[in-house]
Amino acid sequence: GYARGRGVLISAVQPDSPADDAGIERGLVVYRIGKTQASSVKQIEEVLRNVESGANVEFIVGVIRADGESRELASATLTAR
Repeated sequence: GYARGRGVLISAVQPDSPADDAGIERGLVVYRIGKTQASSVKQIEEVLRNVESGANVEFIVGVIRADGESRELASATLTAR
């Protein structure tokens, strides 16, 4: 299953948000935001709170396979609002 502290599972994506526009979907895992390893929702919120409007932020996202092993899937760049 999902290993706590190794990425953050996306449980929902707001329609028409930068994440939605970038193709981020429910069920993916965020492993990294910029240079920061993602380990909690609180940490992601803190990182994003410090991003200036209009700045680009790179997310590394992936999937969780049935055997519980995670695998990086893609890089998505979002523009902060």
